[in-house]
Amino acid sequence: MEVIHPYCAGLDVQKKAVLACCITSSSKGERVSQTHSFNNQVLDLLALSDWLGSNSVTHIALDITGEDWKTTYHILEANFSVLVVNAQRIKDVPGRNTNTPDVEWLAELLHHGLIRNSFIHPVPQRDLRDLMRQRHFLVKERLNVVDRLYKILESANVKLVSMVSDIMHISARALLVAIAEGEINADVTDIASSVRQQHSQDTYFRPVRSHHRFLIANHLNHIDFLDQQIGLFNDKITEYVQKRIIRTTISTSDRLQPSTPATATSVQTAKLIPSWEEALAAFLNGGRI
Repeated sequence: MEVIHPYCAGLDVQKKAVLACCITSSSKGERVSQTHSFNNQVLDLLALSDWLGSNSVTHIALDITGEDWKTTYHILEANFSVLVVNAQRIKDVPGRNTNTPDVEWLAELLHHGLIRNSFIHPVPQRDLRDLMRQRHFLVKERLNVVDRLYKILESANVKLVSMVSDIMHISARALLVAIAEGEINADVTDIASSVRQQHSQDTYFRPVRSHHRFLIANHLNHIDFLDQQIGLFNDKITEYVQKRIIRTTISTSDRLQPSTPATATSVQTAKLIPSWEEALAAFLNGGRI
């Protein structure tokens, strides 16, 4: 079978160790296979990089399972061409001897170019994805807290949901704060009328025990904290995207010099089409492009 990558290696990343199989050629042109084990720590992974470099390895196949492979990939991607491989695709390739270890089979497939590389996002997109995912988790957690607050209100005999569509609305929120703090005054009557409540203010407070007031206050504080965190991530994502837009605009303007009318028209047309960074920034700012 034809050899595609004469100097290559296969890596099997585990929780505490990294198994490496390196395939090279000797001075006589003979194939040489070496297997070595490294601890899954930063210093040991740097030693792995040095060992692969000393054997003139150019291409590496990395078997991905869980999250343990990412540190290895980040260290090796600067000096080698790293192919991230789906473990299921490796199993689908026929011809494997059952006695062959996974790491040796991985190196063998790469040696003959039988491995398909999985797409790994560039660093800027990975960073933005981390921010977006964390923001998504915060928004989801806020919805869960609001849902738990609704259950507490039902347990406390406060039928606020039947009067307003959103218990986090300004008027409903002010009423919940008054209930949590136990403040019965003339302002509560105004708040109640704003949420179309026809009963007296005593209807809100008499059934509500101190236990429920404490839970309501705790959930309101939790929601305020999550709103603050979501706002921080909105600002961070917008700042990150705006920087990307500036760099993209500068690089685009350098490549497209409007020296001719046709080129100038293409530049103007390109500016009318928003990039994904511009679209995301407009969405987070609540506006349109």
